[in-house]
Amino acid sequence: SAPSSNVVTAWSITVESDNSTPSDPPAPTNDYNGSSFAISSGAVTTDTLDVTDAGTITDLNVTISATNAWDVGYYSFKIISPYGTVVDLVNIPNPAEGLAFNNTTFDDEATNTLSSEGQPYFDSFQPAGDLSDVDQEEMQGEWILWVYNSSSGSAPSSNVVTAWSITVESDNSTPSDPPAPTNDYNGSSFAI
Repeated sequence: SAPSSNVVTAWSITVESDNSTPSDPPAPTNDYNGSSFAISSGAVTTDTLDVTDAGTITDLNVTISATNAWDVGYYSFKIISPYGTVVDLVNIPNPAEGLAFNNTTFDDEATNTLSSEGQPYFDSFQPAGDLSDVDQEEMQGEWILWVYNSSSGSAPSSNVVTAWSITVESDNSTPSDPPAPTNDYNGSSFAI
């Protein structure tokens, strides 16, 4: 046990206040966690996360922990919303270098970029795309983390997303309508 001389015997805080209107409290946030999964070499690998809560998205952040035996610069990450909106988090050529992302958060409001900071990447960074593209969408449904590993050869067991999550700020407003269903039409071949 700690010696009795390492004890806080008293503490206090001093609060200065006035009669102005206080600012609004922060919007409620919800964290949703995906599963860990192995990342294939030279291929796309995905994982899904089912969000059962309802609400209209006002802000979205994505946090990833991932490793690569050679360099995380081989990875490209995207998040895909239940509406099918695709947001690039990291593109190849990926400016990151090193062996891991460690609780790396992609946040539109971040001031750091991957290219401006060195490893380890355990802070908040601007995504390659705009996470605000999903604002006003319904948060309920299947979210997809999409990973492309451009390295070739056999995938060591250390090529893995060890954890990923989304943090959603939402409100009770009416979400935007989901995209209308589309039809694909195929043309015929022709000579050039």
